[in-house]
Parts: sequence; structure tokens; C-alpha cells
Amino acid sequence: MTDVGNRHERSGAAPTGAPRPSLLPGGGQLGELIRAKDWSRTSVGPLAEWSPSLRTAVSVALYSEFPMILLWGPDLVQIYNDSYTMLMGAKHPAGLGQPTRECWPEAWHINETIYPRVFAGETVSFREAKYPLAPHGVIEDFYLTLSYSPVLDDEGRVGGIFVTVFDVTSEVRTREERDRALAEVRGQRERLYEIFRQAPAAIAVLEGPDRVFTVANPRYRTLVGGRDVIGKPLTEALPEVVEQGFAELIDNVMSTGEPFIANDAVVRLDRQGDGTLEDVYVDFVYQPMVDGAGRVFAVMAHAVETTAHVTARRQVERLAVEREAMLSQIADAVVTMNPNGQIAFVNGAALAIYPTLAVGKTFREQEQIELLRLDGTRYDPDQVPTARARRGERVMDEEWIVRQPRGRELRVQGSAVPVSGPDGESLGVVLTVRDVTEARQLQQAAELERNRLVEVFQQAPAVIAVTHGPDHVFTTTNPLFDQVVGANRSLRGRTIREALPELEGQGFFELLDQVYATGEPFVGNELLARINRGDGGDGGDGGDGGDVRDGYFNFVYQPLRTAGGRVEGIMIHAVEVTDQVLARKDVERKAEELVRLTHALEQSNAELDQFAYVASHDLKAPLRGIANLTQWIQEDLAEALTEESAGHMQLLQGRVQRMEALIDGILAYSRAGRVRAEPEMVDTGALVRDVVELLALEPAATVQVQDEMPTFAAERVPLQQVFLNLISNAVKYTRVTRPDVRVQVGWEAARDGYVFHVTDNGPGIAPEFHERIWGIFQTLEARDKVEGTGIGLSVVKKMVESRGGRAWLESTPGAGATFFFSWPRATLLIA
Repeated sequence: MTDVGNRHERSGAAPTGAPRPSLLPGGGQLGELIRAKDWSRTSVGPLAEWSPSLRTAVSVALYSEFPMILLWGPDLVQIYNDSYTMLMGAKHPAGLGQPTRECWPEAWHINETIYPRVFAGETVSFREAKYPLAPHGVIEDFYLTLSYSPVLDDEGRVGGIFVTVFDVTSEVRTREERDRALAEVRGQRERLYEIFRQAPAAIAVLEGPDRVFTVANPRYRTLVGGRDVIGKPLTEALPEVVEQGFAELIDNVMSTGEPFIANDAVVRLDRQGDGTLEDVYVDFVYQPMVDGAGRVFAVMAHAVETTAHVTARRQVERLAVEREAMLSQIADAVVTMNPNGQIAFVNGAALAIYPTLAVGKTFREQEQIELLRLDGTRYDPDQVPTARARRGERVMDEEWIVRQPRGRELRVQGSAVPVSGPDGESLGVVLTVRDVTEARQLQQAAELERNRLVEVFQQAPAVIAVTHGPDHVFTTTNPLFDQVVGANRSLRGRTIREALPELEGQGFFELLDQVYATGEPFVGNELLARINRGDGGDGGDGGDGGDVRDGYFNFVYQPLRTAGGRVEGIMIHAVEVTDQVLARKDVERKAEELVRLTHALEQSNAELDQFAYVASHDLKAPLRGIANLTQWIQEDLAEALTEESAGHMQLLQGRVQRMEALIDGILAYSRAGRVRAEPEMVDTGALVRDVVELLALEPAATVQVQDEMPTFAAERVPLQQVFLNLISNAVKYTRVTRPDVRVQVGWEAARDGYVFHVTDNGPGIAPEFHERIWGIFQTLEARDKVEGTGIGLSVVKKMVESRGGRAWLESTPGAGATFFFSWPRATLLIA
């Protein structure tokens, strides 16, 4: 019985009176899809005609728990199991029965070299191979372990390929992340060692009861006079410190686990190795080091030598004593205050002016003293010179009135300046009040002004130099001047002709001579100067070699006079405007070119509009004559026309109407993208519904519009035209193959606008026509079958792209078509 049954199955016929067995039973979801699919549309043919070898191969794939796909026949048609759908992503279920090259074009460059080897009988395997795949529309790198195995057909030839695939992307990426983490740990360890080695502090580690040095960085060895302490106990490495109590400190940290901190501690070291001990001051920490069990196994010594700081501080303290003694004897009143405004020092001259001042108090607490402006009005407490100086303001040589307790008023001139430390921290305020003669006041004011000018001169964002005498010898230049003429030049003490010889013949020397001779300043704007900005290869003297470049400058040659009015020098003050001049000239050139191109474009557009209008009018005129003539013939002959002649007349009228539509389409195409309208707020849902009403569709045709279509600023008419063309096209071409026309209109947000789509259930469009259909006069159906000019989609493309958008198509034969277009948001101009 079994042999008979098998013979019947191989012959394709069921036993008489027995039910026909199911083709490829079971197999999960993919088994159901395979049995339900119309395989006659593919190169493998109907399911009932599949060869035994093909059925067997498909069964093996379906019942496998591993991801497996069968590629059958010369087209490599895809048949896969449930496990493989995870890799297919959005390509499933459309990928079932699809040639693998169409389904996975992004990986074809890899597979096309493998399949011939498998068809030759070779099994090809890869481990963790990287494949660029786009299961969800975006290409990503996948790592796959896979095997390509040949499958024999009924004649014993290779008829297909088994591909078993394991997605190991997550494992590979996890391993790569682990390797990166390990590399980072190694790098951190190396950086930590390098930081320890280069740390700006002396660091050492002492272990065990003998306090043996196990670590010492270069700065520690420098601190102890270059001695090699590694591997030696403290008593041997630094015997002189043992009697100074440092050994006991280390032992105490080891036993208690508590760190020890000291500042400006003195340690006497034999740094020269000759037995002479010198005092060294350090800030140091003895830090206990604990193992995993919580036991202290070593002490880390971290020290920063402060000898120079201590010496400097002591020097400052000595200077402070000297300063106080000196300030107490000078005639000027001097008051110093700490950052909190409390008085720290008052000399005798200050007490003569402010008799109630007391150390430790603030000026606000001196209620018996009043400070008045020169006009007699009282200062607000936060406007007195010392208060302003505490806020960072430099109050220099300001005059005010001091009203003493008994009503005596003194007019004083003084300064209150903030004092900062080397790191910018506030140290307080110094107030000086002067009662010297007018000459001393003028001398001091002049000195302060000169210092201020020097600072401004050095930091000014302009090219500044001062020359002396009729030969224009450089006496002063600021850093920016040195930079402009070449930082390696020697300028001071040289004449301008010697220092900047490349300026010869450019007129600048003559202008300097003129200013010196006449005493009249010269102002130049955007003058060109060719300057050697490098070292010129001549030791910094400029010359003909080097980096000679053009520069544009706004500058002033200002004569400088003596007290008697005689010109003794010239100040050169210049600002380089090369970038601005070149940018302006470039803008001017581009503006001229833009004006010329705009004019040409406007003239061309005007001529094109005129031509299109005339051509449309002239071409339509004979067509109207033909249409009228046809109508007259029908009216004159009436019933005399045969049925065939009447058909010919209707055909002629149809051709005339088609020609008029073609002319209108060409005119619309010529204007698409050039004629622009003012943007307005457009409800695209209402716009699409208006388009559907205009089309007056048959009851069998429906258009579904996605809910909550966007409302945004756009040109209404062009957007309406795009929807009208796409929806009418979808209805027109779908009706050719089926009466139940279904069109869906939807959208999604994009970065700077929206992407709309129009989807139909029509016959679909083959990939080779996806670009062709956008061309003018291109149709995929005969015009006698589907009435059309072949211009509608080209108008859509031109309108969309002229607004900064894009139009494209996604479709496969038999699965309908989806037309996409993006449309950016416009800017509303509100008057």
C-alpha cells in the first residue's frame, strides 16, 4: 500500500476515491502564505506543478527552526520560513516569491559573486560577515553567520540554494563594545601612570614596618636631592629625616589609618650629598593606603615644596613692616582696607585728615566724618571712592570734601584702587589722599595718565607706532604693529625706510615727510599697502624676499608736538580692513553679476510667457476651425452619415479635444515653477476633499483621506494642482484593470515641511519605468486606451521641485503604486 501511494504522489494523481493530499502541509505562517500565493506569476510556476525536489527543499526550510531561505531557479526566487521573517523586516511578505536581487539590491554586489560558486556545487560559509541590509528602508550594517548550500533538482543538477542565516549583529557589537571598553581601561591606566610621573607634586609610597620606598616619581627624587630611594627603607634612603620626627608620623598613620596633613612644614635635607643640611618647606599629606581587606599596607606621601613661597612670604612680611614704617613717615595720607572693607592700616597723615579712623572698622562706621562732593552734596555710602574701589573700579585723582567732626572742611585729592593678588583674587583697597602742592598734583596726574596710555597703547586693537625726527626713527610700536609688518623684524631705533624697505615707491614715505614738514595730519581710507609679513629670509629686515602681501588700511599720520609746538615725531594709527575691502569688492562683483543674470532671466521668462501664449492661441485657432467644421458636417449630413462615418467624425472630434488638452498641458508645464503665488494658510484635508469633488468620481471609485491632515502656509493653487493630477492619474489608470478603484491620500511630518502620498490599488508600475513616467509626453498605456497627454506628472514634478520639494514613486507590478511628494512650509508675510 505504501509503494502504491508513493507512486501516485510522484505521478501527481490521488488514488481513486481518496481525498487529494494537501500540498506542503504545515509550516507555520509561511506555510499558509506559500499555499495561498499565486505562484503562476513567478518563474517557479504554479504550486501544483512544483517538482518533488522543490517541494522537499521547501518542506525542509519550513520545518527548520533556524532562519532559512531557499533561492530557486535562475531568478533565485525567494521561499523562506517563519524564523527568516525577522531578518526580512518590512520586506515581508512582499519578498516571498520575489527574486532575491530585487528584494535585496543593497547586498547584490556581495551575493552575485557567491551564487555562481554554489551553482557549481560549492558550499560557501561565512562567520560574522558584514552585510549592508535595509529591512526597514534604511541601509544598516548587519553581521551574519550564514551558509550557502546547493540544492539538487530532480535531474541531479543544482536547481537552487539553501541559505541558513544567523543574525549575530548584537553579539558582534557587544564584543566590539567590550574591546573598546578594555582598550579604554588600558588607556586610563597608562594615562594614570603618566599623570603620576608628570604630577606637579612629589609623590612616594612607603610600605611595611620598615617604611620601604616602593614608588617615587621624578619630582620626589628631585625634592630629596636626586637620590634613588626605590627599594630602600626610610632610615637608609633619608637618614637625616628620621630624627626630625617624620618616621613616627608615618608609623602613626600606618597604625591609626588616619591621614596627616601639614602646611609649610620645614624638613632639613642633605640635598647636595655633602652632609650639609638645608631647610626645605613643604605642604604634605601622609595618606594611608588600604587593601581589599581594609588593612593599611602603605602610606602615600604627597608633597609640594613651598620653600620659595615661604621665603617670599617672609620677605613680604618684612616688606610690610618696612612699608608701614615708611608710610607712617610720608606726607601723603594712606589707608589700606581688606576685602571686607575693614581698615587695616592708617598712617599719621591720614589721621590728620580723618581723625576718627580706627583699625578694624569700616568707613561706614565712621559716623563723625562726612564725605561731600565738590558741589556740597553728600556721597551715597556706596558711591564713596573706597566703596567704588571695592567693586573693582579704579578711582584716580578724584577730588572731594572731608567734613571733620568739628565741622572743618578739607578739600582733598585722592585715589582709591582695588588691589589683586597674582591669581586675580581681591586683596583689598588702597586709599591715598594728597595735600601736596599743585605742581606735585600735576606731576602725579601726568604719571598716572602716562601709565594708562601705555596700557591702552599696548592693548589697542589697532596698528600703532611712534616715530621721531625727520628720518622717522621708530621709538615705539605696539604688538599689533609688529605682527602686521612681520614679528621677526627689528624696528626700534631704525628709520622707517631701513625697517620697511618694501614700502619704497608706494608713497607712504613721502606722506610722512609731508606731515612732519607741515604739521598737518593725514587721513587715508582703504589705501593699498604691499608689506613683507614674513622674515624675508634676511634676518628680520624685510627685503624683496619673504611673504609680500597686499593689505588695505584706514590710517592716520598724526604729528606729535613739543610743549613749544614744534613737530618732533609722528604717531601712525592704522586699522587693517583687508578682509572688509576684499569682501565688499567680491560682493559688488557678485551683485553686478546677479543683476545681469536676473535681468536676463526676467527677459527670458517674459519672452517664454509671450511665446507660450501666442503658440497656444495660434495652435488652438485651426483646432477650433476643425471642430466647427466637423460639427457643421454632422449637422448638414445628419442622418445621411453612415455609422462608420459617424464613428470617424467622433474620432476626429476626440483627436481635436486631445490636441487642445495637449496644448493646455504644454502651457501649464511651461509656467509650472515660474508663476508664484503669495503663501496662505492651507487646510490640506479640505483642499483634497475639494479636489475629489471637482473630479466627480463614479460611485465605484473611492478616495480615502487620512485624518487630521496638516494646515500650514503654502501656495494653494500649485498644491491643489499637484493633488488633482496625482489623484486623477490614480483613478484613471486603476480603472483600466479593475472597477473598484481605491485611492488613499496621507501624509507625515518632515524636517522643514511635509511628505504627502497618493496610493492606488491599480496594476502597479515596473521599476524600469519609475523615472521615465516623470518625463513630458510619457505614458505607459496607449492614448486610445487611457485618455491622457503625458504631461500631468511632469507638471507635478516641476511644481514640486520649483518649491524646494521632491517627487518620487514606489511601486511593484500587481501591487498598486504610491506617489510621494514633499512640500516645504512657506513664510507668511504679514503687513
